[in-house]
Amino acid sequence: MGCTVRTKHVRPNRKTRSTKPEFDPSSRLLDKTSLPRSIVESSLRHLVDHNHQGLLDSNPGGNFEDNDALGYCTEEQLEDLLLKHLECLYNEAVSKLVSLGHGEDVALRAVLSNGYCYGGMDVSTNIVHNALACLKGGNGEDKDEDGSGAVFADLRQLVEYSLAGMVYLLKQVKPCLSKGDALWCLLVSELHVGKASTIDIPSSGKVDGGSSIVKGVDSTAPAGSGEELKTLEREIDCPRRFNLSPAMKSLLRENVAAFAAGYHASMKQKKMQSEASDISLSCADTSEESVGSVMGKFQDLNLDDGADSAPEEGKDVALIGLFRQVQDLKRQLKERKEWAQKKAMQAAQKVSDELAELNSLRSEREETLRLKKGKQTGEESTMKRISEMENDLRKVSGHVDKANMIARRLENENAVIRAEMEACKLSESESLTACIEASKKEKKRLKRLVAWEKQKLKLQDEIAAEKEKIKALDRALAQITQEEKEYEEKWREEQKAKEQALAQVEEEQRSKEATEARNKRNVESVRLKIEIDFQRRKDDLQRLEQELSRLNKASSTDSSLQFNNTSHTKGKSDNPKGEVVVSKLLEELARLDGFYEKEANYDRECLICMKDEVSVVFLPCAHQVVCASCSDSFMGGGEATCPCCRVPIQQRIRVFGATS
Repeated sequence: MGCTVRTKHVRPNRKTRSTKPEFDPSSRLLDKTSLPRSIVESSLRHLVDHNHQGLLDSNPGGNFEDNDALGYCTEEQLEDLLLKHLECLYNEAVSKLVSLGHGEDVALRAVLSNGYCYGGMDVSTNIVHNALACLKGGNGEDKDEDGSGAVFADLRQLVEYSLAGMVYLLKQVKPCLSKGDALWCLLVSELHVGKASTIDIPSSGKVDGGSSIVKGVDSTAPAGSGEELKTLEREIDCPRRFNLSPAMKSLLRENVAAFAAGYHASMKQKKMQSEASDISLSCADTSEESVGSVMGKFQDLNLDDGADSAPEEGKDVALIGLFRQVQDLKRQLKERKEWAQKKAMQAAQKVSDELAELNSLRSEREETLRLKKGKQTGEESTMKRISEMENDLRKVSGHVDKANMIARRLENENAVIRAEMEACKLSESESLTACIEASKKEKKRLKRLVAWEKQKLKLQDEIAAEKEKIKALDRALAQITQEEKEYEEKWREEQKAKEQALAQVEEEQRSKEATEARNKRNVESVRLKIEIDFQRRKDDLQRLEQELSRLNKASSTDSSLQFNNTSHTKGKSDNPKGEVVVSKLLEELARLDGFYEKEANYDRECLICMKDEVSVVFLPCAHQVVCASCSDSFMGGGEATCPCCRVPIQQRIRVFGATS
């Protein structure tokens, strides 16, 4: 009873994978365009947070048997499948970013800059969230013009380096894995590094068509297992390769310690499960030893000589996380125990059936051997029956393999359907959110529309009122235009009347000027006549005064001479005559003095009030014809002219005479 066809395909492929050159992260991941340091940091945090999440949906026991159909794929085919799947996820993330309102170029640059597939959710959501964080932080918008913000040149390069980074991290966690095994684990866990790190890959062959059960690792281990165990013992050089800062080293050490504790708990749980099912005990012991060696390397790792242990708060948080993990592990342990017991019962029943059949075949073979010499025909029939039973057994094992393949295919389809359901739920939630936002926007727009309708009605009322005002203004404008025409006619008439009045005033002015000139000539002639008369009167007065003085002298002489004269009587008779003449002369002199004084006062009187003496001289005509009080009232109206010559007065000069 040899191995089955499936095992024949699996084992050469395993050898082919193990003989391929190991993945060298220092040559691809750590060059100038390699994955940033944040990928390693976020991946390790992701492993700490999610390394103990259950795999009950796909494989409760973490067994490799349910997905054995993928063992028919070569390493290159697995890598092509993962690259295509990861590229589809990145394209879907870019489409989601474009649907959120970002430009296609901006979304692609954000994905190339920060679109890592690591995080607490599925790969597509992690890519979208990381790219959105890049866009919100301004990294995707500020460097659009020169493209210097993108870490990778194109999406294909990002996909290749993301897959290479996940394989490298998975191999760092489980050094016994080859590249093909790591790719297979990533494909089974749907690119979830935390789930892939919890999948166990058996190092021995599968069940040989129901004829035997799984043996220990030491008896049936492949030739490459010794090399993988040696790889487990190698030094962990991740901090030295990535050249981390002291703070990053401290964080890495905390993450590794937390992951080691969780991995120890997971392996203890698997050991308890193997003890409960009594299957693969030696394999579990070997896995425990290998994990212990890895954990020893992790615990002995000294990332920073000057770094102290985690603070008390970090320890409390770690304890709380470990307590929650213990609760989850207890629940998983109970479920896996039930599943292991069920599988153990099935395996025991299957083994008992096979053993009973094998015992019957052995007894029949012994009978045929005893009857070999005398019963050649019976031997032939027995050998024929044995061959037929072997053929039937091979057919049954083939049917079992086909049933297992169908079951695995159905489980894969179920997983795909679940993923599609999750995607549908996510799209439903997104569409529901979009519908809610659209309904809110519609309500806002309806409110705006109602407000606009009200404003429109109000504006229509205002427009109607303004039209009425415009009509009223038009009527008022027409009336004003008519009145303006009437006023223009009146103004023209008034202008004509004004011109006539001005002409009449000019005529009167000319006549007045002629009258004033005539009066001035008359005044001059009268003044000359008065001066002449005054001079003549003055001459007469002087002559009379001289004659009066002579007469006075003569009378005094006569009185002295005739004092003793006897003819005193005659002198008395002549004296009254002289006195009469003198009195007449004196009266005439007084009358002349009053006349001249009156003439002089008349020349000094104001032409306006005819009372006060003139005291203001007008320039440039130099006339002195008004008093000071009349000059102020005469010049109060603005520009004035001289009352005598009608020359515009430019200046007034106040003078003071003998009487002032």
